[in-house]
Amino acid sequence: METMNKIKELISLMNTNNLVEIEVQEDDLRIKVRRGDGIQHSVLPAHQLTGVAEERQPLLTQKDNLLAISSPMVGTFYKAPTPGAKPFVEAGDTVEPESVVCVIEAMKIINEIKAELSGKIVEVLVEDGKAVEYGQPLFRVLPVSPEQSAQQQR
Repeated sequence: METMNKIKELISLMNTNNLVEIEVQEDDLRIKVRRGDGIQHSVLPAHQLTGVAEERQPLLTQKDNLLAISSPMVGTFYKAPTPGAKPFVEAGDTVEPESVVCVIEAMKIINEIKAELSGKIVEVLVEDGKAVEYGQPLFRVLPVSPEQSAQQQR
């Protein structure tokens, strides 16, 4: 209860003196109080700032007749939604632009990665649970043109 009283005193002191942050340490007790503005701020890595101002472009690169689906961020690659679950995709699977192909965990946030193209997964390039870098190829895909996709659906 003494700690709560100390925190209330610090908040009062902050309000009286129009402070944004205050930190006090007494013996082994350290209290830090920071005033928020009610807005949650996000910090983006520099390589992601360009994507904020312009329309997001698919991170696809071509090699031979195959396209690579690349990582849009730094994080940890997971091929399935949970450990032991069936992978989102495997070599030989067909994907559409909205197909989720994997998840990447970045800063304790799970991000679904979509194929953003139609085609057949030829190769999974990353092992489950491994770190990936921005722009690193994750999958190699044999693309299917929209015309071929329409013909296959008939």
